[in-house]
Amino acid sequence: MARQARAEATRGAIVQAAGLVFARTSYAAATLTQVIAQAGVTQGSLYFHFDSKQDLALEVVRLQHERSIAVGMNFLAGDGPGLDALVELSSALAHQMKTDPIVTGGLRLTTESPELFPEYVKEPYTDWISTGEALIRRAQDDGDIALSLDAHSWAGVVIACFTGVQVVSQAMSRWDDLFPRLELMWHALLPSMVSGRRAGDVAELAALSRSKM
Repeated sequence: MARQARAEATRGAIVQAAGLVFARTSYAAATLTQVIAQAGVTQGSLYFHFDSKQDLALEVVRLQHERSIAVGMNFLAGDGPGLDALVELSSALAHQMKTDPIVTGGLRLTTESPELFPEYVKEPYTDWISTGEALIRRAQDDGDIALSLDAHSWAGVVIACFTGVQVVSQAMSRWDDLFPRLELMWHALLPSMVSGRRAGDVAELAALSRSKM
C-alpha cells in the first residue's frame, strides 16, 4: 500500500509539473526534461508512468476537463437561482483557469494544438453547452429568463463568448484582465436574456462574475 501511495504521489507530481510546463510554453517547445526538473523526479520515474510527451499531455487535457466539468456539476447540483448560478459558474471557471496549473496547461494545449487531441476537443464544449442549457432552463422555471428564449442555442452563445473572452484575455494580459472582460461579457449578454422582472438586475448579475476574483 505504501509503495502504491508513493507511485500515485509521483504520478500526481509529474502531471502537476506538466501542467505548469504546458501553461508556460507551447506543446512543441515543451520538453520532458523540463517536466522532470519541475517535478523533481527521475527520468525513469516519468517513463514508468508515461510513454511519451503526448501521453503526458493527454493526461493533462483529460484531467483539465474532469476538473472543470466537476465545477459545473456542483452548480447543477445546487438549488439557487439558475441565472445567478450561470454567471457565478463563469467566475468559478475563470478562477480555476488562473489558479490550477493543470487546467491552465490543458486549456493551452487544446487551444493551441487541438489536432493532437481530437478525442478531447469537441467533448468539453458539448458538456458545457449541456450544463449551460440546464442552468438556463432552471432560470426559465424561476421566471428570470423568458420561456421564448431557446435554451440550447443561448447556452452555445454563452460558451462561445466565454471561450473568446478567455482566449483574448490570455493573449493580451496572460489573464490579468480576465474578470473585467468577463463582467463586460455579461453586461452585453444579459439584457437579451433576462425577463422583465430581472431586467433591472443586469449590473448586479454581471458583478457576480467577479465573485471569485
